[in-house]
Amino acid sequence: MLRFIKKKLFLAIAILTLVYFIYFANKKFRTVISENHNAFRSKSSNDTKVLLYWTPFWNTWHYFMGYGFEPFKDCEYKNCYATKDRNLVPLEEVNALLFHTSYNKEEHGVPWIRLPHQVYIIMNVEAPIYIYADLKSYASYFNWTMTYRFDSDIVRRHGFVFKEETGYKMPSKEFVQNKTKLAAWMVTNCRTPGRREELGKEIQKFMNVDVYGRCGNLTCAKKKGDPKISAAECYDMIEKNYKFYFAWENSYCTDYATEKLYNVLVKDVVPVVYGAGDYKRAAPPNSVLNVADFENASKLAEYLKYLDKNTNEYLKYFEWKKHYRITLSPMHAACQICKKLHEPLKQSIYDNLDEWWWGKNNSICKQEENLPKIVSDLL
Repeated sequence: MLRFIKKKLFLAIAILTLVYFIYFANKKFRTVISENHNAFRSKSSNDTKVLLYWTPFWNTWHYFMGYGFEPFKDCEYKNCYATKDRNLVPLEEVNALLFHTSYNKEEHGVPWIRLPHQVYIIMNVEAPIYIYADLKSYASYFNWTMTYRFDSDIVRRHGFVFKEETGYKMPSKEFVQNKTKLAAWMVTNCRTPGRREELGKEIQKFMNVDVYGRCGNLTCAKKKGDPKISAAECYDMIEKNYKFYFAWENSYCTDYATEKLYNVLVKDVVPVVYGAGDYKRAAPPNSVLNVADFENASKLAEYLKYLDKNTNEYLKYFEWKKHYRITLSPMHAACQICKKLHEPLKQSIYDNLDEWWWGKNNSICKQEENLPKIVSDLL
């Protein structure tokens, strides 16, 4: 009998201990949630849209947009709040969840509830050929895409073009004539799917090109021996000394135009572009020279040397700056998200995200014989 009572007593103590632990652990958890939630709500309204960063963007969480209300302060719609804190509000109060294409359910977890008003956004700014995600497993999972492509739901590019009168003053002839060098190219990836390196070798047979970075013999790094390129200082140096800059993408993929283009467009240098970007949309009119418009490297070099000798013709490539403005801010994407979240929600889902990303028959990215003639003839 005594043994039975002891067993009952022990069991009762164990149950009470477990209940006590669960109660206070949950109470502490609920208190943290409540305090964070109340602090957030004190600055927000019932109409505030919450954007939750569910995964990091490689090694960063802020997606180069930021946290809180800050990313949206200059937007048409400002009442949005971005956070990586999964405990800020109950998950059912979140309006949109942002995932990078590196998303792994085991590593990053799966949202424990999904409601009809919530939007799942898949984000990436790199070319498909460099993404190793298994997108086939995410069929009918994501509602919106956020990439550099113009057919994305949220267009997230390295730069945006706006039409407006800027009051820009054209460079003087003296400024142009003080540019003593013809062309520069900063490049660190020496073997690429787009085979730009073959064009680089070929064009140097017909003109001088200064190659900076790992694939050349020049550097503009801050310290001698430092392999990293100091971008801001380099572009200032290029603007001062060079007439042309080779903004050549590593991949020949639809709409793919990176910071290589926009970092130069804001300078008084003419970009010579190579890529499958829609440059009529990605850049202002008459602002770039596209290598795909030339039959071969010899013809391209011939035209660049012609512009080098004809200052008036060269200066025509800066006329656009009077009527267009370039912004490098990623906040434009944040504004798009906030606006769409405040508009009536249209139900949408990507049943075959993998096909959208790669295109039918892998048509989004070109390689080898499908590259422009100026390059494919060299292979």
